[in-house]
Amino acid sequence: MKQSDNKTAHGTAALYCRLSRDDNMDSESNSIQNQKKILQRAAKDKGYTDTIFFVDDGITGTTMKRPSFQKMIAAIEAGYISAVFVKDLSRLGRNYIEVGKLTEEFFPLHDVRLVAVSDGVDSGEGEDDFTPFKNIMNEYYAKDISKKRRIVNKMKGNAGIPLSPPPYGYMKNPDDPRFWVIDPEAAEVVRCIYRLALEGNGPLQIATALGTMGALNPSAYRTSKGISKGGSKSTLEPTKWNHTTVKKILTLQEYCGDVINFKTYSKSYKMKRRIENPEENRAIFLNVHEPIIDRVTWEKVQSLQTTRRRLPTVTKESSAFCGYLKCPECGGNLTFHFNQGNHDIKFFSCNNHNSGLRKCSSTHYIRLDFLEQVVLYEIHRLACFANEYENDFIKAMVGRSAKVAENDRVRKKRELDGLLARDRELDMLFERLYEDNVSGKIDDARFAKMSKRYEQEQGENAGRIKALRLELKKLEDKRMDVDAFLETVRRYTDATTITKRMVAELIQYIEVYPAVKEDGITNQRVTIHYNCIGAFEVPDRRKIPERDILLETRKGVALSYAPAQIAI
Repeated sequence: MKQSDNKTAHGTAALYCRLSRDDNMDSESNSIQNQKKILQRAAKDKGYTDTIFFVDDGITGTTMKRPSFQKMIAAIEAGYISAVFVKDLSRLGRNYIEVGKLTEEFFPLHDVRLVAVSDGVDSGEGEDDFTPFKNIMNEYYAKDISKKRRIVNKMKGNAGIPLSPPPYGYMKNPDDPRFWVIDPEAAEVVRCIYRLALEGNGPLQIATALGTMGALNPSAYRTSKGISKGGSKSTLEPTKWNHTTVKKILTLQEYCGDVINFKTYSKSYKMKRRIENPEENRAIFLNVHEPIIDRVTWEKVQSLQTTRRRLPTVTKESSAFCGYLKCPECGGNLTFHFNQGNHDIKFFSCNNHNSGLRKCSSTHYIRLDFLEQVVLYEIHRLACFANEYENDFIKAMVGRSAKVAENDRVRKKRELDGLLARDRELDMLFERLYEDNVSGKIDDARFAKMSKRYEQEQGENAGRIKALRLELKKLEDKRMDVDAFLETVRRYTDATTITKRMVAELIQYIEVYPAVKEDGITNQRVTIHYNCIGAFEVPDRRKIPERDILLETRKGVALSYAPAQIAI
């Protein structure tokens, strides 16, 4: 036995254990329990009776920013540690530059003995010339694992398998953990958030409402269900919601039933910071799992999030039409106002006429009470037409242009599926080629030539895949969901008042034209552009209410409603 083993060592020995997915976590030889046993026995054999464990479980060795590792470094700097024991050098890390600094500079500077049991390294018995090479091989192992994992993730991601954990509202499918199913309790909170958004509430207002309701925030909900998630722990109270959390929930397309892969990426296996991927580089798969929010509602909420309005400064009161009225001449939004002498008189007007720019040649002005009558009347006419003449309504909605658009979509989808299949095939070919090169079946020259050809083809395909995805997304945004729109319209058949949710669900925007006097009658013209179907003039038919809206203004002027003509 060596002399160093016979005498009792002085000082405290740090026994450092680390395990991550890179290290084959299923292997008993690499388990934390096994590492502890090995290190405890080795420390005892070397004469160390005062030992302390530092354990990082589930953390990659490519980063040196590990909690327990950093505590051990701090203890060494404070002079509390005289020796460090690890199972092998890869436990210290798989970054040969950083590990090299530790073994060549940091440990000698602080007079710390390093023992790597499985590698036969003991700095107390002299330097080991092969230690730097072992560190290089440890990093190469991490690099090789990262490369293989990227290939596997790319194959899974392009096959429509979710690469991220299920968002709040979903959980892993017990029958197939690769996919998601609805979590009923959390999904109901998600639906509530979208309902509140459609009613005109912002993220902060929704967060306050959820707290009042006593709904558990996502972090507290996961804890209550025994679900662990990485990252820092939330310090919020269980029923306290952050408005940024609400905002994120309101933007997740996954709630429509879609899977979106490759949202982020990292430039290197050494860099853990994720970078947001451009939209054209993402893989989007529609209707993979059961939706929590229907697509029409989700898209409407997205439009609401981009048109948040400030409340008027007089009474801080808002209108359901704020952000929906447009000037057909300049394209700007009409602004909500109160009459300074009588706050009961509320109206919308285009500022570009009265401003110094004079973009509009005439005043685009409409009173709120008159507008409410007009919109409610037109919605009643639309609902009546949809109920009494459903077939005619559907024919009017789905014309030749919609069929042409659908044919174009199918053709582009078929081409995209073919390119994605070829991309997956190339990944498998490249992986087999790589394995053949490592095993010696293919020499380096042949490998370089074939891999270059595969990479060139993948690069050409990638450009076309990006273009097709963008084209399909534009077509998908324009597709009409007649059934969903019919159902929405029918919900407001007997509506007696205008609500924010009604406007949000039915209307895209409303064009307001200047009031004109014709044959002694002042007519106010407006055009309503509905969601999904655009501008639509309900035909005059039996059982459909006739137009008869007249408002007596305070100046004694009779204002009549006349819909603007829609070009067919």
